[in-house]
Amino acid sequence: MGQTLKKHFTSIQQKFLDEVRREPYLTKKFYLTGGTALSACYLNHRESEDIDLFTDAPFDNATIIAAMTRIITALKVKATLATIHERLRYDLAFPKNKLLKVDLVFYDFKHIEPVNALDGLSVDSIGDIAVNKLLALSQRTASKDFVDLFFLLKHYTIWDLRQAVEHKFKMDIDPFYLSALFAKAEDLTNMPIMKKKLSLEVLKKFFLKQARILASPLLKP
Repeated sequence: MGQTLKKHFTSIQQKFLDEVRREPYLTKKFYLTGGTALSACYLNHRESEDIDLFTDAPFDNATIIAAMTRIITALKVKATLATIHERLRYDLAFPKNKLLKVDLVFYDFKHIEPVNALDGLSVDSIGDIAVNKLLALSQRTASKDFVDLFFLLKHYTIWDLRQAVEHKFKMDIDPFYLSALFAKAEDLTNMPIMKKKLSLEVLKKFFLKQARILASPLLKP
């Protein structure tokens, strides 16, 4: 599908990203990805509160912390920092109890499509986000990931994404295993705040049908 980017960020996301643009180290090294990139820049299908900034090259923690300290000072917010493996996680507390979680992550996988530019920021392609989402579902079964895949599968087939996962991550997601993952939609109890119409019932029905389709060739005698 086309790579026309939108700008449906929340006010605090926009304020944060405006400050990121002032930090050359961040803009040259990192790209915006994840659910917020998917919703704010491409699909505008649900609310997403976090900012995920990834890089495929190792980074210097001290340089990142210095840049983030300048951003935090400029925004006049309170912040806490946690280091989790190759990830720096900031929780930014804005006025009126508004919170923004920011993850800066070393993600050692090359893109399958070129990144896109948005006002001086690099944004992951929708194709790469889609592939990452399918892999994420193999590691967790959050309702937001099912919702994202529901809308992404209007543009890609499951087989497209399986093949792309193998290309990007050198990992084969077995159809029967994927069927079992999709069947876990039955256990979902809540939905993210939606911008496009989608009910929990419709979401479950869609993935349970996909689970049956994936499993059916494997169950034939």
